[in-house]
Amino acid sequence: MKNLKKIEVGILIFLIIFVNLILDVSALNNNKNQKSVYFFWGVGCPHCKNVKDSGILEEVAKLENVNVYYLEVYYNQSNRKKYMEFADKFGINQYQRGVPFVVIECEKGYSYFIGDIPIISNLKNAVIDCNPTKEIESGRVSSDNPNSQKITIGSIIVASLIDSINPCAFGVLIFLLATMLSMASSKRALKYGLIYVFIIFLVYFSAGLGIVKILAEFSEIMNHVIIIAGILVFVGGLIEIKDFFWYGKGISLRIPVSAKPLLEKITQKGTLGAIILLGIVVALVELPCTGGIYLAILSLMQINKTFGIPYLLLYNLIFVLPLIVMILSAYYGTKTDKIQKWVETNKKWMRLIAGVVMVGLAFYLLNSVYNWV
Repeated sequence: MKNLKKIEVGILIFLIIFVNLILDVSALNNNKNQKSVYFFWGVGCPHCKNVKDSGILEEVAKLENVNVYYLEVYYNQSNRKKYMEFADKFGINQYQRGVPFVVIECEKGYSYFIGDIPIISNLKNAVIDCNPTKEIESGRVSSDNPNSQKITIGSIIVASLIDSINPCAFGVLIFLLATMLSMASSKRALKYGLIYVFIIFLVYFSAGLGIVKILAEFSEIMNHVIIIAGILVFVGGLIEIKDFFWYGKGISLRIPVSAKPLLEKITQKGTLGAIILLGIVVALVELPCTGGIYLAILSLMQINKTFGIPYLLLYNLIFVLPLIVMILSAYYGTKTDKIQKWVETNKKWMRLIAGVVMVGLAFYLLNSVYNWV
């Protein structure tokens, strides 16, 4: 009887071990058959939206043993790092990297697709077959590229230098210097001139922060915002180019004539408070005149995710640099009428250069949405 019980216990233990082995083997097979799909996307990316709206990701997620992971790369650094690791692993050069980007991981290896059309057309079959293949259709890659086409320091410097020679920024400062020199010493003119420029700098810097914040608020419809910004910059560029040939005819980007009496009245008071007020008012009224290139650069920073406070500081420091040079020139004896004459002589060329740059930036902005080239 005891031997029979021992045999029964032994059989029971054997059955338990056997069942566990079967379950372990089954789980191992399931793990081997497990497939992971990593979908890298960015907020505001129109091509990423095309993939999401197509329903292909939901369709793939319903397949057996398939897990789909959504990884946003613009605002999530860990996802961005994973994106870069995959891109490096596959040897994708920086000019082909972009989102939407999907990676399929299975037992046989990896496959990946870049661009909305390749993903929508091939993802399901690629997950089912799970062969290590790839397809890149760079013409369909979103311009919202996590790695390439970033705004460089060089482009910031060039754009801000061109923006800084806009004659709109010079007129009031020349009048201020002439008034201060006629009313007081050159030291006071230097002091008030630098305070005026510092206020201009602060207002423009604050305006840049505000514009970027507004752009970020509309990140879900960024392509529409960029189209509007591109059109505004393009029209502004055409107006500047027009003024090279026919200045004063039709619409011009300049401080409104109606604002000049007020600016002159504030300037002639000659007090510190008046100078601060003058800087604020001038910066606000001349922003539409000088802000075309600024708007374009801020928009490009936003869509390429390269915005940073140091870039904004650098841009605005260079923007006010010619104003500082004018103040120092007046302090060291250069007559304001000579400075005024130089501005008038070169004004049309300043406008032409600014206009050409604005048209080029507008094309770049619109191309980021429509992918013309």
